[in-house]
Amino acid sequence: MVESPFKPNILKGKVALITGGGSGIGFEISTQFGNHGASVAVMGRRRQVLDDAVAVLRSKGIQAIGLEGDVRKQEDAARALETTVKHFGKLDILVNGAAGNFLISPEDLSPNGFRTVMEIDSIGTYTMCHEALKYLKATAGIGPSTGGLILNISATLHYTAAWYQIHVSAAKAAVDSITRSLALEWGTDYNIRVNGIAPGPIGGTPGLRKLVPDEVLAKRREQMPLYRVGERWDIAMAALYLASDAGKYVNGHTMIVDGGLWLSRPRHISKEDVKALSRVVEKKSRLSEHQASMEHQTATDHKVGEIAMLEHFGNLYQEEGPRNVLQLAPQLHTFRLQPMQPNLQEDSLQGSGLQLW
Repeated sequence: MVESPFKPNILKGKVALITGGGSGIGFEISTQFGNHGASVAVMGRRRQVLDDAVAVLRSKGIQAIGLEGDVRKQEDAARALETTVKHFGKLDILVNGAAGNFLISPEDLSPNGFRTVMEIDSIGTYTMCHEALKYLKATAGIGPSTGGLILNISATLHYTAAWYQIHVSAAKAAVDSITRSLALEWGTDYNIRVNGIAPGPIGGTPGLRKLVPDEVLAKRREQMPLYRVGERWDIAMAALYLASDAGKYVNGHTMIVDGGLWLSRPRHISKEDVKALSRVVEKKSRLSEHQASMEHQTATDHKVGEIAMLEHFGNLYQEEGPRNVLQLAPQLHTFRLQPMQPNLQEDSLQGSGLQLW
């Protein structure tokens, strides 16, 4: 594990509640917050997972408690927040990390399954924010080290589209909207910053094991800009930045931490083939330009000659009259007679080889 670039006391005196904080990304955030001076409360639905997580945190010297509850239930949210404040005296940071996900095609996804994910991710996030407001307002004084913070864990799935993830894409799009709206309103009225983090594939998490089996992951690595999956530590460092004074002017932003993966597309042609193709295209382009230039020059020369000849014969006509001009007709195939020559009649041209236009 890479050593943290942050000072160990950057969150000293802060109190954080992390939903989904007993495992995966949430547990790493709980650990790093604690390592950097914060007291943490982890919330989840499985008692044993919570107990194990709290035991590990306390073994590291971190002040921690576990709170069993379901973020979809308003009474559970209210109880968890109230217990946190009673135990630690206040609340500075709320991290909404609880989420549900599974792979399924839309035609196989029931409305109830869609609703379940929406309720956990989006409604659960809003419920926790709503119930946390009164506590965050109490610590939201004016100054760089004060003010409440909400961090919503999102995703990048909805930035374009993702196979078999219609439910989560919709839920995370809602989470991002909640982040922006609360950042605007609560940032203005209560000095509460609201930001998000959108992780890419993170190794060592239940989500990655469930959604991207090792066999599939091995094939996808070559499509990843950094040729690797992320670590839970990467997400926790982003959370530390946003929770610390270093991020005190960041509000309403969802930070993408995925190594650029959401921007990537499969490489359908190698670099070597691209170079060879480019040379062929450049050669053809130059030949086409040269040919076009020659044809243009030829057409231009022909037009200039024709104009000069017409001017010449026009002048002769005015000076010598039509009969003298027609003596030179065999030198022409076509003579374009200008409107300024009204006296030259069609019968004057018979047998001359000239055409009257």
